[in-house]
Amino acid sequence: LTRYRNRVRVGRALDRLDAGEESLATLAADLGFSDQAHLTRTMRHYLGHTPTALRRLLAPVIRS
Repeated sequence: LTRYRNRVRVGRALDRLDAGEESLATLAADLGFSDQAHLTRTMRHYLGHTPTALRRLLAPVIRS
């Protein structure tokens, strides 16, 4: 049950990061993580990257 819940929360976190969520603390609280560190550990465990690294990967490439 915990693994399923975490997969759902990680998916929602990815959606919000992709939509431009700026505050990891707010994101963690909204999704039911105990704190930002808990969010970070869980995302690293499931995806191999921290939320900050994922935000950079999700950012659109701007070319000039």
